[in-house]
Amino acid sequence: MLVKPTLVVATLSEIDLHRLWDEGLRGFIFDLDNTIMAPHTGILEDHIGEWLKTLEEMGYKSIVVSNNPIKMYTDAAAKTLNLPVIGNAGKPRRKMLYKALELLELEAHQVAVVGDRPLTDIWGGQRLGSKTILVDPLIKEKEHQIVKFLRRLERMFVHPGPH
Repeated sequence: MLVKPTLVVATLSEIDLHRLWDEGLRGFIFDLDNTIMAPHTGILEDHIGEWLKTLEEMGYKSIVVSNNPIKMYTDAAAKTLNLPVIGNAGKPRRKMLYKALELLELEAHQVAVVGDRPLTDIWGGQRLGSKTILVDPLIKEKEHQIVKFLRRLERMFVHPGPH
């Protein structure tokens, strides 16, 4: 099985929001840790905050769906991001992704699932029937050795879509 993201980018700012809008995209389901926030920090970098503000100004709807099970952390992230955050999602299972679509009031084809993990975020988005965008993790040099190993293993199953 190959996981084939719709788009592979190094950073969120490389996503062509105007083109996606023209293609009918109206919302984003984001992963939390290492996608829009450094893992377990609760800190939103300024450039990502500005990018999220641009999304909102353009009319996009956004939500975060995270596998992180720590409710106190995901609640704090929701306040920092000013976005709804669904935690303990169990991606690539679709149950919480469907819940996110319901909260966004959008159909799967109108949404892109964005994340740094091919076998959770991208596979979950594909199973949902959405566009998928694989981003490089925000922090990869400080990760534990097992996480680095798992990332390399996951990338073996990725067949990049068009850039």
